[in-house]
Amino acid sequence: MSHFFPSIDVKSIYGLSEPLLALQVTELKDGVFISFGYNHMVADGASIWNFFNTWSKICSNEYDHQKNLKPLVLRGWFLDKIDYRIHIPASEADAPTSDEISQMPTSKERVFHFTKKNISELKTKANGETGSSDLIISSLQALSAHLWRSIIRHSGMKREEETHCKVAVDLRQRLNPPLDKECFGNVNNLGVATVTVGELLDHEIGWAALQISKMVRSQTDEKYKTFAENWVNNVKISKTGDGSRMVCDSVVVSSSPWFDVYGNDFGWGTDCS
Repeated sequence: MSHFFPSIDVKSIYGLSEPLLALQVTELKDGVFISFGYNHMVADGASIWNFFNTWSKICSNEYDHQKNLKPLVLRGWFLDKIDYRIHIPASEADAPTSDEISQMPTSKERVFHFTKKNISELKTKANGETGSSDLIISSLQALSAHLWRSIIRHSGMKREEETHCKVAVDLRQRLNPPLDKECFGNVNNLGVATVTVGELLDHEIGWAALQISKMVRSQTDEKYKTFAENWVNNVKISKTGDGSRMVCDSVVVSSSPWFDVYGNDFGWGTDCS
């Protein structure tokens, strides 16, 4: 499917020389396939799906322009007393060499489907094992914990090695003062829950989900400002995919199911999901 989408191999750090938005129309025998790619530094999932939802309503005449048309919220967030031009070291912008890539495991794509009943059972099991009435494990946290334990169990990692569950967290309402929920841009951070392989496999799903939940709850204004200050002073770009240790010791959770991905109808045909 990748050839249906533009800019697949373009990194966000190449935004100065590469397009920030790329569109592609592929003609099929019975219609067309329209896709686009965007620089993740410009917008995160919350922004892009809000854009998609509004676009689909406009196209299907479900949008009342006089009542619902709102100006684009572009209020920014940046550290005080920090220059906007951040210099990225050349070593951080370079792609891994062919020798480095050949030494890393090759990632493979797999698609899993969990029914509503499956997820409900995982959530019930996780909450039952935590023994806490004050902290509720969400469906996403329970499912993430289940996948984390399953993947690492078959990873071949040693018990004393560290493994990570990394979750993209929306910070709009966590900042002080908070940003508008509809604020357009990229306002998320990758929170990291870290345990040893032995700890992860010796405990049940409830314990693993609790580590993820605690990590998400710890994403505060103060913590994000500390992260941002450290990053500006010592720029490091997380490398994912081939050429990265993240391939074999981490599980990354992104593209939250809270986004309205499948409820968009552009009115262009019988199936526009």
